[in-house]
Amino acid sequence: MTIQGLEQALGFEIPIIVPIMLIIYLLIIIGVGLWAAGKVKNSEDWFVGGRSMGPWITALAHGSSSLGGGMYVAGPQYGWEAGASALWAAPGDVFGPILNFGIIARRMRRYTEKSKALTIPEFFGHRYDSKVVRLLSVIILIVAMVVSLLVEFMAMGILISCITGWNYTISLVIGCLIILIYTGAGGYLSVAYTDFVQSILMIIGLFILIPVSISSVNGLTGMNHGLAEINEGLATLWGEDYYLKGAPLMIAGIALVYFIGYMGQPHLIIKTVAVKDEKSIRLVPLIGACFGFVLAFGVYILGMVGRVAYPDASMLPDGNAEYIMPMLALANLPAPVAGLILAGATAAIMSTASALLMVIGASVGNDLIGFLRPNTTEDSKMMITRWSTYIFGAISGAMCFIPLFSVGVYQLTWIAWSVLSPAFIPCIVGGLYWKKGTKGGAVAAMLTGSVVGSLWYYLVQDNPNMPSLLANTHTFFAALVLAIAAYIIVSLITKKPTQEVLDMMDYAKQYEDLDGGKNTMAAGIQMNENQFAQLIAKAENSECLSVCTAK
Repeated sequence: MTIQGLEQALGFEIPIIVPIMLIIYLLIIIGVGLWAAGKVKNSEDWFVGGRSMGPWITALAHGSSSLGGGMYVAGPQYGWEAGASALWAAPGDVFGPILNFGIIARRMRRYTEKSKALTIPEFFGHRYDSKVVRLLSVIILIVAMVVSLLVEFMAMGILISCITGWNYTISLVIGCLIILIYTGAGGYLSVAYTDFVQSILMIIGLFILIPVSISSVNGLTGMNHGLAEINEGLATLWGEDYYLKGAPLMIAGIALVYFIGYMGQPHLIIKTVAVKDEKSIRLVPLIGACFGFVLAFGVYILGMVGRVAYPDASMLPDGNAEYIMPMLALANLPAPVAGLILAGATAAIMSTASALLMVIGASVGNDLIGFLRPNTTEDSKMMITRWSTYIFGAISGAMCFIPLFSVGVYQLTWIAWSVLSPAFIPCIVGGLYWKKGTKGGAVAAMLTGSVVGSLWYYLVQDNPNMPSLLANTHTFFAALVLAIAAYIIVSLITKKPTQEVLDMMDYAKQYEDLDGGKNTMAAGIQMNENQFAQLIAKAENSECLSVCTAK
């Protein structure tokens, strides 16, 4: 798409201040990223920020990394296409951070610090005492992350093209290069600090754009009336022509993609590893939930407003609803403010893309190379990690032009999450909470979740040749249920974990005990420094752990 297509749809020329705002913003982000890069002293800094991230940086980085282009571009697109039924997906972005940090964070933070695991595949390798599990998780992770990354690159190309009028291909390449520069330079520190800046801009932008856009269609009442005039089902939770009626498993999948899906996304779980202490963990879910509420519900409502303002696809550039958000911003706001909003949208995309890139690079440099060449020096790992970031970023950018991935930004987001989260959720949650979970179960869950997640959308979902129950089952729901079943069944019939792993699980569980959480065995437990040192020594010697109580 060129700027002529967008301006023709809008009916006016885009003021020069809009691209100027974007350029200024991009320069600021590069500066912040390079500044953070100067703080990287070792691999722990690059992979998990030295495990020193506070609650605000962690929460906002988690929120901006989870939403990104999948929300700012794809969210309004889905809201335009599905109407009010898109709101089924919104609660997941509110409760997803709560589940991620409420269920996983405490035990994951303690387990990975003690086992010195810097990545999720490394955690898998230790928890399941298996190089095969670690290697398989790396392969699945890289494939799914590359697909997720191309979603962000596509969204980046769309927005930069809208703002500057440059050719889509040029816009995409420039966006890719900027993200690669600051991510490759500073790793997690760059990602965390730039995410913090970007998330603030995202919130400000939506607080301005949402009420103004709703007002432009005579409020929520006018929006609902407008949707009903186009198609009665659009104003209901059942969608256009009521297609979701009688399809509870489709609704379950739409809701669970983000509600539970957060717990299977390594670029989000790594935030739990990098948080500095238990006090920070307590604050993160609340901050993240508020952030998710504003963004998740807001972007879908923007899409619904866009459907009323532009009811026919022929009114959109290239007939594509992915341009709804920039069109609403440019049509309803003063040019400088619209430039700020679009810079915020670009921020969201860059935030997620950089987080994905970092996980890909870490998986290759730390996990794959660690598997193939265990004696690789730290400096060599860092060099390989950075080059992997650049290479896979370029591969993902090139994949944007493959017809197989032309199904749309929102659909690709679902596919990527449906491949990765179902494969990892049983292994992560089971690995932290279920002592009977085995490496055989982990392999079975990963293979089942990833294969079903990658094929169901294309072969089964909405396929009229399939039985209605299967055709009306969402890809994510099918993959998750089958992966959990595979994990449990195979774990029950295979050899149980080693005593060392069981001791580590006990050690991780005591994080709640040491915090005075619900599992505390006696009220008023206190622990002096000598008792704590004895507990750590027992963990290092792989002895059976016991809770230290005060005398």
